[in-house]
Order: sequence, then C-alpha cells, then structure tokens
Amino acid sequence: MKYQRIKVSREQDIVTVRLDRADKLNGVDMTMFDELIYISKLLRRDRRLRAVILTGSGGHFSSGLDFKSMMKNKSFAARLLFKWLPGQSNRAQQVSTNWRKLPVPVIAVIEGYCWGAGMQIALGADFRICSTDANLSIMESRMGLTSDMGGSVALREIMPKDQALRISILATELDADEAQSLGLVTQVSHTPMDEALALCQQIIQKSPDVTAAMKHMYTRYWTAPAWKLLAYETYSQIRIMLGRNFPRVQKALRNKTLPEFQPRQRRW
Repeated sequence: MKYQRIKVSREQDIVTVRLDRADKLNGVDMTMFDELIYISKLLRRDRRLRAVILTGSGGHFSSGLDFKSMMKNKSFAARLLFKWLPGQSNRAQQVSTNWRKLPVPVIAVIEGYCWGAGMQIALGADFRICSTDANLSIMESRMGLTSDMGGSVALREIMPKDQALRISILATELDADEAQSLGLVTQVSHTPMDEALALCQQIIQKSPDVTAAMKHMYTRYWTAPAWKLLAYETYSQIRIMLGRNFPRVQKALRNKTLPEFQPRQRRW
C-alpha cells in the first residue's frame, strides 16, 4: 500500500510508523485515520514483529484533529463514529485501541505538540517517551467535545481518576515534566528516539512469546478481577514452556550467549 499521511520503515523487525503531515503539524484527517487503522491491523498479523515506534514528522507528534479537513465532508463523522456493537471500537477509537491489541510493545516518541487526537493515539502505546520541549494536552473539551478516541481506556490505567478528570475537563496543557509527574508519559529525554531504539534493542533480546504474553496479561487483565489474572498467568506460563522459544532461552543461559528466537506463537 502506498501511504499518503504516514511513513512506515522497518529495521531488525522493529517498525517505525511516522505521522507525516509536517505542514499541518501532523493534524489527523480522514486519510490518516484510514492509514493508521490499516497499518495497525497489518502489523498485528506479523509474527516476526518485535516492537513498534510511533512518532511524528517535523518535530511534532500531532496537533490533533484537522477540523477544517474533517468538516468538508459530513459523512466523515458518521464513518468514524459508527459501530455495530456499543462495546466495540469505532474507527475513531481504533487509532488508539488497535495498538493495544498488538502482541508487541508499542512506543510513542513524542516531540513538540501532542494534543487532542494526537494524545489519544499516543495513549494507545505501551510506553510514551517525550522530549523535554513536548507539550501535551487532552484538548477535546476546548472544542466543546468529550474524549472519544479510545484513549480513556489507557488513561484510567496510568493516572489517578481525579487528575485525569481535571486535565480532561480543563484541557490543561502540560509540559514534559508535569506529564511525567502525573504518569501520562513514561520518560522524558533530550533524545527520545534514541531512548526508544535502545529500549527496542533490549526487547528483542527477550522471548517474543514472553513479551506477547506479558503485554496481553497487563493490557487485558490489569483491571480485571484477581482470579482472571491468576488464571491467565498459569495459562500463559504453560504455553510458553511448551513453545519453541523456551528451550532456546534455556540453552542460551547455559552457553552464556544470546538466544536465537523463532517467530512468536500465533495468537496471544
């Protein structure tokens, strides 16, 4: 597929997805919605994939929804908000929630503006590493709207409710240090992309089955009843021990070498 609004590159089975509308501060239009949904679904089926980096072009992650573009066609809102079942993600929400479904870690590298729709996309990542000059905001209330792109699912896991409610109602703009103190970002760095790549190098030295199981366990069962979490712990441990990569780890430990992994198991 030839992309118009994103750039996709791959090295060592680490894929970088870059929002690529620098002239519009990577504002999200309908084409970008469609391309982000497409690439996230495509990557979910890739068993050799080890990690994904989400970032933006031109020194910014995203300034949010491109309202001017979206208002040109009244059918866009219907396409984005429609869903067959209430509990499913609609297309607006999939640009955030689809990253949570990938069986590999997703790292958002945030520079400059990360507002509104951009913040919702970044909240779909497992880790958010931002530059010291980043400016972050859940900005929908400024437009007379509520957050409606799936980021609230992650927000309830990483922040206290009162703080999440405050910054959402007020559309508070946060600098990097404030965002980290609230738990909205994982790390602040002068070189966030370098930090993300270094993290990816550590990830690919671990079993892809273990990584997939841990992500699934923490994403799906973090707020679930304890019995469900305990049941999945046992289930995943048995699957890993019966899989092809477990003996490779044991052999590498005995030989004091790095293991050579097979592609991860089919589904987690």
